[in-house]
Amino acid sequence: MSIKKDNKPNFNARSINKYKKRNKIGFLHDGFFVVLLSFMFFFSACERKEAVINEVFVFDKIFNRIDSVQKSGNINYALEILDSVRPNISNDDIQNLSNFYIFSSQIRFSDKRIAYSYADSLLALLNEKKEQEKYKKIYTKALILKSDAYVFYKQYDDALRTYFKTSSLINKEKDPINYSDFASKIAHIYYAQGRFALAAHYQKEAYTYIQRAKDVYPQTRFYLTQGALNNAGFSYERAGILDSALIFYNKNIQYIQGEEGKATISEHQMNAAKIVAFDNLGGLFAKKGNYELAQKYLEQSIAMNDYSIDPSKISAFIKLAKVYAHTNKIEKADSILNATTNILPLDTANLFSNQLKLYRVKSDIYFRQKRYKEGYENLNAYLSISDSLNLLNNTINKIDLAEKFRNLESQDEVKSLTKTNQSKTIYLVGAILFLIMLIPLIMLALKNAKQARKAERDTVKHNRELKKALKRLESRNRDYAKMMKVMAHDLKNPIGGMVGIANLLLQEDKFSAEDREMLQLIESSGENSIEMINQLLNSGLAVENEIIKKEKIDIQHLLRQCTELLQYKADEKKQKIIFYSGGPVKIMLGKEKIWRVFNNLIVNAIKFSPKKTTIKVVLERLQKSVRIAIIDQGIGVPEVDRHKIFEMFTDAKRPGTSGEQPFGIGLSISKQIIESHQGKIWLEDNPEGGTIFYVELPI
Repeated sequence: MSIKKDNKPNFNARSINKYKKRNKIGFLHDGFFVVLLSFMFFFSACERKEAVINEVFVFDKIFNRIDSVQKSGNINYALEILDSVRPNISNDDIQNLSNFYIFSSQIRFSDKRIAYSYADSLLALLNEKKEQEKYKKIYTKALILKSDAYVFYKQYDDALRTYFKTSSLINKEKDPINYSDFASKIAHIYYAQGRFALAAHYQKEAYTYIQRAKDVYPQTRFYLTQGALNNAGFSYERAGILDSALIFYNKNIQYIQGEEGKATISEHQMNAAKIVAFDNLGGLFAKKGNYELAQKYLEQSIAMNDYSIDPSKISAFIKLAKVYAHTNKIEKADSILNATTNILPLDTANLFSNQLKLYRVKSDIYFRQKRYKEGYENLNAYLSISDSLNLLNNTINKIDLAEKFRNLESQDEVKSLTKTNQSKTIYLVGAILFLIMLIPLIMLALKNAKQARKAERDTVKHNRELKKALKRLESRNRDYAKMMKVMAHDLKNPIGGMVGIANLLLQEDKFSAEDREMLQLIESSGENSIEMINQLLNSGLAVENEIIKKEKIDIQHLLRQCTELLQYKADEKKQKIIFYSGGPVKIMLGKEKIWRVFNNLIVNAIKFSPKKTTIKVVLERLQKSVRIAIIDQGIGVPEVDRHKIFEMFTDAKRPGTSGEQPFGIGLSISKQIIESHQGKIWLEDNPEGGTIFYVELPI
């Protein structure tokens, strides 16, 4: 069997089995009739053995060819080969039938229903325990494909249960290619949760074990290697660890260039990898403010395949438009945006997320062009789609993979113990004989059990009533949270408009340095307000479920900015905010969250202090932590209210010294944020009158 040069294979039963007929006897000479008859069965048996060996070899080459064509991007051709080979695989040939189901699921990934029906067929084929042991690698692959189906349909508990079963079967050293696939899937879940550093860790694991794998087809190794390097870099970029992202992006490009020119890697596959690599590297340089290099790599990405229209280039188009806008090449930015708008509908897989990016870039460019109406329209569209994406990701964000795997491990141990106990049933016979001697004790136990059942019924009744009361309370809480969400959502558009106008004014050169500083404070304050509203909307007013994205922050610089910004508010009551610092201290923090805490505490000090008083903010570095004190000369906190002051919507609230209205949620949110950073917050009386709020954070 051979493949023609025009790449039009003709796999059929005749071509695969033609060697079975090559020794057919065409004549029988009278003199040799007896001899030929004697040796016929011997040669027939040898030929059947040779046919089995050749058939395995033939199928192995065919599936390697399918893998090669699939990775090169020629999906239709891969399907053509796959469909032609199926009639030649018998239903009891588990090895080759499994390969057929695996490739069918992978190649038909765009039609999820069909793809996952093949995954189910593969699991059904390996339903027996002995088959699962015999074809362990194939069974592992089947579990991974099934997990993909569960993730797609958002059945996360079933997906994690299947992933856990997969992890218990995989031997990293003996089956590195399946472990690499498994690590990549876990990385994608962490990425969807916004836990980008963990996603990067698992992508590095995937890359490491791809390199250890042997007997991997060259195009498959290329596809998986550059994908893992690229995804590791992208995860680091989203985590804000830009230097690590640059290392992996450069390593990916070096790898791609090292493979260039090899006959095993098709031009289409090579160009597809370059488009993504140059796109990501250009975007990273744009984030670092190096617009010259950013423009260079993004233009290279778009120029691949002689500037052909390709949906995979949409991301590069959007980033390049933003770079042009930053370098005041507005006409070029407009041209790029028009091209992006035309090809966007072709990218059905990423239409939602790319539309979001496009609205944001359009909004920025229209504001620079003083086209305010279009700018506001695109800004509002961006905020609307952003809310929808946050709601879609809300379920997966609440999953703790490590905790889930620990629970599944515990369940597995329980099942194992149960099975062990079943084998000991024979010992019950002796126990029964012993129990006969304990009849009086058993009667007493029965009497006690009767009394216990009565107590249990009373408890169940009490619990039922308690559950009803809790359900009513939860219903009221949901209604209240819904009302608060509506109010918060309605605040977003005017604040978004304020940020947009401040951003626009900052582009003008006619303002003094002091005016520009005030505009920057307005812009920063507005963005922080929008972020706070978004977090309230996403978490149902419960920040403890959020996954905090931490970065290294100079706490001294953050506190100085906060006090300078709030001095304007203190001026209304002729108060003075004084900041005392023990020096710069950099620690890992969620910047917006910690900003919210100190903003709440200083605003409270202003609110509850008389006019013409002084508020002190003191930063002190300890051995393993930093401690911040906000000291006021206000009305203080009564002893009776101190245990309630950090509760959500507490009734322990009083109007400010100028009649300011308190809301009763600031300190509760602050406490949850500080504790999510493994810190603590408390208050003490100020000996000079007023209150001291302390915040301590680990270094």
